[in-house]
Amino acid sequence: MAAAAALPTFPRLVFTVFEPISLVGGFLGAVINPHWFISEQIVQGAISAAVPTAESDNARLVALQLGNIYLLMAMVGLAVLNLTNELKVVRGYLVALWIADLGHIYVCYHVMGLDRFLDVASWNSMAWGNVGVTALLCLTRTAYLLGLFGKDVPLKNLEKKQQ
Repeated sequence: MAAAAALPTFPRLVFTVFEPISLVGGFLGAVINPHWFISEQIVQGAISAAVPTAESDNARLVALQLGNIYLLMAMVGLAVLNLTNELKVVRGYLVALWIADLGHIYVCYHVMGLDRFLDVASWNSMAWGNVGVTALLCLTRTAYLLGLFGKDVPLKNLEKKQQ
């Protein structure tokens, strides 16, 4: 029995369905259209958005490598959540992602600047993915780790139900 089955319903669906799908979406965006992926990273004003940006080979390489990491994260997440039967492993994995979420949001804030970071109405799809989705995942992890969704179902109880 996979430990993910012991998670309360909402975090289980977020971590085993929504998050891997969003990571695959990030992978596809980066590898199918690196130019778009690079140019959308920072929310631009209407005038500067109309000016095409030329990306360097370095920027394309970083975008493609980031896409590869998104795919890696999706596969590692699916493996950890669906193959281990140790809730301690799942919790440790979620703590590591929680820390990474905080770092990701901070880096976005640092590079976007306070005004763009707080101007949610002007965010593009990339900003919503980088900040909005990451914040949702971070809040879900926080609530789960604090026990706000209720207790995990003991794996022994789940195994008895299946028999």
